[in-house]
Formats: sequence, structure tokens, C-alpha cells
Amino acid sequence: MRKLLERYPIAQYVAGMFIRTFIIALGLFVVLFAILQLTGVYAQIESALDLKYSSPFVVVPLWAFLALAVLCLFVGLLIYFHQYKRALVKTTFGSAFTGILEEGNAGEGKA
Repeated sequence: MRKLLERYPIAQYVAGMFIRTFIIALGLFVVLFAILQLTGVYAQIESALDLKYSSPFVVVPLWAFLALAVLCLFVGLLIYFHQYKRALVKTTFGSAFTGILEEGNAGEGKA
């Protein structure tokens, strides 16, 4: 597993983010449940929530986390390909644009 993660850094980033997000979300839910349990509010609303597998209180957060996970994966892939998978061949536009940037940076140093 370590060789796979070293060979593909995107897999390491994605797995790390999923684990961190899961731990943070789990911590928040535990704190929220503890507060509701200690104040006695949870006992009052437990039957009203109807926490079955098809309850909206269970299904909506699951779908929301799934949508956020897909969005994070998509944005992470875009950032990864932008940062690491640039073309080695320099195009005419890229060369001209680099020249313009270098001229601009040289002018800033003189001020």
C-alpha cells in the first residue's frame, strides 16, 4: 500500500483528506450527540426523528457527504493535473507569455 501511495501522490492526498474529513465529522457528531444527550433534548426528540435506515435525517447527510466527496475529488484532480501534469513541450504562446512575465518581474526589482 505504501508503494502505491508513493507512486501516485494523488491517491495519498485523496485518502488523507477523506480520513481527516471523516475524523472531523465524527468528532463533531459525537460532540453534538453528547450535548443533546446531557441536556436531555435527545430523549425528547428521539421518537420524532424516527431514525430508521430510510429516515431523511440519515439519508440526507449521507447524500450530502457523498456529493461533497465527489466535489472534493474533482477539484483535487483539477489541482493535481494543473500542478504536476504540465506539458514538457513549450508552446509559442507559453514561451511568449513567460517572456512577458520575466520582463515584468525584472522591472519590479528596479523600483
